[in-house]
Amino acid sequence: LDYTKGIPERLAAFERLLRRDKTARARYALVQIMVPSRTDVKAYADLKEEIDRMVGDINGRYAETGRVPIHYLYRNLSQRALFAHYRAADVALVTPLRDGMNLVAHEYAAARTDEDGVLILSEFAGAAKYLKGALLVNPYDVESTTSAIHRALHMKASEKRKRMRSLRAEVMRLDVHRWANGYIAALEGK
Repeated sequence: LDYTKGIPERLAAFERLLRRDKTARARYALVQIMVPSRTDVKAYADLKEEIDRMVGDINGRYAETGRVPIHYLYRNLSQRALFAHYRAADVALVTPLRDGMNLVAHEYAAARTDEDGVLILSEFAGAAKYLKGALLVNPYDVESTTSAIHRALHMKASEKRKRMRSLRAEVMRLDVHRWANGYIAALEGK
């Protein structure tokens, strides 16, 4: 849980998809995983309360018998469980308002050995510079994020494979040694 991760904006975009596309209500679900963080800080507690309310409102409005649109997991997950979620996700929404390299985006691509899945990535994440196979969005623009979700959910399999291959190749290329050498070279002015 962090205010920079753009979770309320992400929920608003998904809610807009549900509102506009009645078939989406029966076909898609959002799994929102949040790791507890800074639980003693009021701003974080307030953010969690806002997210709790949004999830409750959306689920209350669009749930059907035996089906809720948002599965909300507020807890730590093991690496194994997290990768199981990555492998099951048709689309990954990594939409921080501001972020560095964002390892979630890299982990999602690394987990997709089937070369399926679509990464929607904030243009404000440092990873956006490198992960060209992602659909880039401005997370403050709820409409464009909703459109990207719709596009990802209806993307042809061939385009998904092409994009995921690009993502996976970049993730494999940018290992820790390459990063370290790049930073050292930059510091040395090379």
